[in-house]
Amino acid sequence: MDLPVPKIKTIREQVYESIRSMIITGQLPQGSHLQENDLAELFGVSRTPVREALKLLREDGLLESGGKGLVVKVLTAEYVKDIFQVRTLLECFALEQAIPRLGQTEERHLVSLRAKLEAFRTYEDMEEYIALDIELHNTIVDFSGNLFLKELIERLYSVLQSVRLLSLSTRDRYEASIDEHIGMIDGMLTRNISAAVAVMRHHLDEAMENVLYLLKKQSACDKKETP
Repeated sequence: MDLPVPKIKTIREQVYESIRSMIITGQLPQGSHLQENDLAELFGVSRTPVREALKLLREDGLLESGGKGLVVKVLTAEYVKDIFQVRTLLECFALEQAIPRLGQTEERHLVSLRAKLEAFRTYEDMEEYIALDIELHNTIVDFSGNLFLKELIERLYSVLQSVRLLSLSTRDRYEASIDEHIGMIDGMLTRNISAAVAVMRHHLDEAMENVLYLLKKQSACDKKETP
């Protein structure tokens, strides 16, 4: 009997995922300088896997050059706008491609996601809600049937994770996003492409505006604290 062989993660992969998680969750704030020696000591490994992991994270767009080393990428207003401009183009296209391909299996999955979203109207576990948010957007891309599009969006999402946390960090935005996600699903289930795409555009525009507002507010606070 052939048994599936579980993939054993390399040290580089483990270090990569750990640092990536620290960036996404804010344990490593924007602008933080990363030193190979410090990270190697933290994870109890040599510098080589740390160096390789940092290279991958830079390619993902999570790190950038800063002085003598690498720093966690700082989200500027211009960068956020660029991200959402590309995201809107790709995800609206994915939605347009997905709807005509929906079958009974896909419909059942969307109905299940809709029910889960309704439950979050009174549930405030942000981590679980973001996981559901990601699942819905990934589902739309999967249903599009375009593998290359999926690769492009996966790359974009790696940069977007910290932005996702920021975009849902206010109660009003959290609640509005639930309505928007449900609106997208309803548009898909009724095969109303124009309605679903309109909700998607509105959803991403509102998310972007919230991120820009919070970045501006954060910048103003930082200036006040600067002696």
